Amino acid sequence: MARIRDDKAFKDTKARLLETGLELIRSQSYAAVGINDVLKTAKVPRGSFYHYFASKEAYGLEVAKYYHTRQLRAARQILLNENMIALERLEAFFLQAYQQYERLDFSQGCLMCNLSIELGDTNFHFQELLNQQWKELSSLIGECIEMVDRKKLKCDHLTVSEAAEWLLNSWSGALIRMKADRNGAALKLFLKSVF
Repeated sequence: MARIRDDKAFKDTKARLLETGLELIRSQSYAAVGINDVLKTAKVPRGSFYHYFASKEAYGLEVAKYYHTRQLRAARQILLNENMIALERLEAFFLQAYQQYERLDFSQGCLMCNLSIELGDTNFHFQELLNQQWKELSSLIGECIEMVDRKKLKCDHLTVSEAAEWLLNSWSGALIRMKADRNGAALKLFLKSVF
């Protein structure tokens, strides 16, 4: 008789594998993280990986989606919070991100930045997914910027979407520098320059 799958246990294990992958890939790289590393860290039996994911690439894409879903949920809570004025929301969004990286001792970057650098120009599937994710995050930032006097951001010569892209690109560049410097100086400079 065939065994009936426990859907809750399956979902819980899959979530644990995704969370483990997120942490490992952020702290190392996609290429450096092996399937056995993930299984050992997540305390999931060897050989069971393919019950959850078709390949390492499929797993990496799912980790990227998992991260992005969490990132967008957190961003929406701040950027669309009508109890704050729009400029304060925008600053709070970047400030909470700074605090997150500070808690990590500036040792890990943004998963989207890391994967974009590592795979964005060599793997079509990652390139396609990351491009979509960057656009979604930029669009959400743009929704907030629409309610801001862009003169206060020193970008009134830009359209709303250009201003959102400029902010996101500037922040991402600061995140890359943060990893090289292993401190928050580049992020602080971004916050000081913009706000």
